[in-house]
Amino acid sequence: MDIWRREDSIRRGDRTRMSLTKSDVYRKLEEKMLGYADYENITVISEEDEVGFIPVKSSAVLIVKPINTGATELTDGNVHLRSPVADRLYWAGQELRNLDKSLQLELVYGYRPLEVQRKLFDEAKEALANKYQDSQQLIEAAHRRIAVPDVAGHPTGGAVDVQILRDSVEVEMGTPIWDFSHDSYTFSPFVSRDAWMNRQLLRRAMMAAGFAPFDGEWWHFSYGDKEWARFYDQPGALYSQVAVADLPSRQDIAMLTEPR
Repeated sequence: MDIWRREDSIRRGDRTRMSLTKSDVYRKLEEKMLGYADYENITVISEEDEVGFIPVKSSAVLIVKPINTGATELTDGNVHLRSPVADRLYWAGQELRNLDKSLQLELVYGYRPLEVQRKLFDEAKEALANKYQDSQQLIEAAHRRIAVPDVAGHPTGGAVDVQILRDSVEVEMGTPIWDFSHDSYTFSPFVSRDAWMNRQLLRRAMMAAGFAPFDGEWWHFSYGDKEWARFYDQPGALYSQVAVADLPSRQDIAMLTEPR
């Protein structure tokens, strides 16, 4: 594309034109992203005695609207998170409101049972198996689609999928939420200027509230998981992955939502 055509440095009076293809650009962006190898040796150093999940409620600064996965009846229509993570979401929503009173944060997804994460990761590996002969490369490639279960954020109750609303309407983000294409990379240059600016605004607000971004998906942020620990150079993660079987019985409401 024209925005990625540029003149190289001038050498010996000659001007050399170099162009990067769209695939080249995305490959370079992927090289800068953290991957499974960056997280696999991170340990959980602090864990609550009781797994405390809460259904997140809408407020003036945070709208909760679960993505309809065909299983919302199993979740009572709620999004569940660790309580400290929910508190930080309200904080992020307030950050947006402080910048522009017409803005709100919208939460569409949170906790995902570990059982579901394992199933989705196995499916991702199977879909890519013919493209990668090296097992480690296959794991890394599958991880960019669906996180390896033992480092995944959603099963900890610490990861969220969010977007920005302006006057209750979704702002332009370049791709729909959960569009798992390269154009959903946070720093993709192949989206409109408005989309680019809105992605950076979301990233700024979430990081101000202590969340770590995942730049492979503009909507994904986390707090307390291994990705957060690595991004902020913490000594370890705060939360481990949780299976439905490990949830307290009062919360064991079969929160088996599929991500797509």
